[in-house]
Amino acid sequence: MKQNSFVITLLFLLTTATVDAQDTLPNFTVRDVGKGKAQVSWVNKFDKMVQLTVQRSFDSTKYFRTIFSSQSPWLPQNGFIDNAVPVGYKVYYRIQYVLEGGAYFFTKSKSPTGFQAVKVTQVGPDEPESTKPLLPPKPGEKKNIKIYRRTKDSLVTELDYNEYKHFRDSVSRNTKDTLYYTVGDEVIIKPFVFRPVWKASSFVFTNDKGYVRIILPLAKQRNYRIVFFEEGGSEIFQIKRVKETELLLDKTNFIHAGWFFFELYEDEKLKEKNKFYLWKDTQ
Repeated sequence: MKQNSFVITLLFLLTTATVDAQDTLPNFTVRDVGKGKAQVSWVNKFDKMVQLTVQRSFDSTKYFRTIFSSQSPWLPQNGFIDNAVPVGYKVYYRIQYVLEGGAYFFTKSKSPTGFQAVKVTQVGPDEPESTKPLLPPKPGEKKNIKIYRRTKDSLVTELDYNEYKHFRDSVSRNTKDTLYYTVGDEVIIKPFVFRPVWKASSFVFTNDKGYVRIILPLAKQRNYRIVFFEEGGSEIFQIKRVKETELLLDKTNFIHAGWFFFELYEDEKLKEKNKFYLWKDTQ
C-alpha cells in the first residue's frame, strides 16, 4: 500500500512539474521526437473551451491544414503526436481553439526544436533530381542552363549562368515554386500547387459530445437560415429560421458519421459555406 502511495505521489509531482514548466495557451510546445514524429503539447487555462485543433503548414503564416481535432478540448493538459512529419522539411504548427460563446483564437506558429534540414532530395527512380544548386562555370567557361516546366518534355528557355542566377533568385523571392536540378545543366520548375485549407466554422461546429452546436449571437435581431447537405451535395434538411442564439442538434438528425456540409444565410444572404465532421459512436 505504501509503495502504491509512493507511485501515485511521484506521478502527481511529475505531472505538476510538467504543467508548471509549460506556459498556458496561447503558448504551447513543439518537440522533435525523431523518426519523422513531432510532439505538440499544451496547457489549457480556459474552463469553457468547446473546440481545439492542431494545424500544420510548410509556411509560418499561411496554408495551414488541420491534422488533429481534440475530442476533449477542456482538459487542463493535453498533447498530440504527429506521426507524418515529412523528413528534412521545415514544418510549422499552430493551435486554433474556440471558447463558449463563439470566440476563436489562433496561436503563433512554431517549428519543432531539434530540426535538421535535408540538403539533397532524390525524386523519381529514372531521373535523379535534387535541390542542390548548380555549380558555377570555371573561369573562361561558358555555361548555358536549360529551363523546363514540370517535366523535361517542356523546354521553357535557355539562359547563360549569370542570367540563370537572377532567374533563380526571382523564383525564390516571388513564388513558392521549387527548382530541381538534374544530372546535366538543366533545371525543372515544379510549380507550387495551392491546396485549400479547411477552417472550422465558429457558427456551426461539433462539440465533444458529438452534437452539432450552432452559435448565432444576433439570432434575435437577424433572420438566419441553415441548409444541411450530404457530402455528395444532396440536401438533408434545413432550419428555416434560427430563433435562439445557441442551439444543439442531435447527431441522429444526420443518420450516419462523416462529413456534412452547410450553408448559413443571414437575411437571405449567404454568410458562410462550410462543413463539419461527425464521429462514429464507440461502445
